[in-house]
Amino acid sequence: MSRNLKSIIVLLALLMVMHSKNLNAQQNLPKDSPDDLVIIQNIYEEVLENDSTNYDALTNLGVIYQQKGYLKISLKYFENAVKFHPQRARAYHNLGILNSIIGNLDEVVVNLNKAAELDSKSPNSIRQLGIIYLQNEMFKEAIKCFNSALMRDNKDTESYLGKSLAYWLLKDYDNVLSVIGEMQSFGLLFNRMELLLADVYFKKKDYENAMKYAKLDEEKNSSQAEGHYLLGVLYEISGEKEKAEFEFEEANSITQQNPQASLELSINIFFNAEIK
Repeated sequence: MSRNLKSIIVLLALLMVMHSKNLNAQQNLPKDSPDDLVIIQNIYEEVLENDSTNYDALTNLGVIYQQKGYLKISLKYFENAVKFHPQRARAYHNLGILNSIIGNLDEVVVNLNKAAELDSKSPNSIRQLGIIYLQNEMFKEAIKCFNSALMRDNKDTESYLGKSLAYWLLKDYDNVLSVIGEMQSFGLLFNRMELLLADVYFKKKDYENAMKYAKLDEEKNSSQAEGHYLLGVLYEISGEKEKAEFEFEEANSITQQNPQASLELSINIFFNAEIK
């Protein structure tokens, strides 16, 4: 298949998706309709019938099958993308992420390091490896990756966040404050930063600063249980029993309404939130 014909097919797929979205809007169909993915999947499968090494087709089919939960099929496409396009950093990045989902950490390390080597200016792949190390409680390895990412981009918010969380989980609270202080010098913020600071100062028994940041967090995130609970504990320590009871009741009410709510802090609170 010629390059021009491939481009026409991909463009046709996009036009069909746009047309499908217009029809869905006119007919008030659900926004999450799978029709778009089916159209794109069929087009890319036709591309592969004529060009079995096409990078865009291999990559996008890998993504589609991953989203559908067919991980073995997705793995095949991503492995072929790497096999036929060994200089494409994104191919290795995708393969690394999928191996993380599968639980094959050795392959994650190999592929994300290769992606970072090929795309030597971007912090993305080495930062992602740091996040995966963090999730696997390999904190020193995570910090090393985040430092490497920050050498590529000294204003990479997610790497600062990951580094501060690694130190937090290591109970190295002074270094948490140091990392966040460095972030603030660049004007960088992450969602629930005040909550993390409140917890750090609480662990350091600096209850005045812990109270200050817990109140700031509650102003912004009054619908979240963990902030109310921490503030309740701080009020209890300061002898303000009525305020403590109120915060505990608020935390309990939120957890009853939302079974997924938690009173404890975890890295998911920060990494699942939108980076500012």
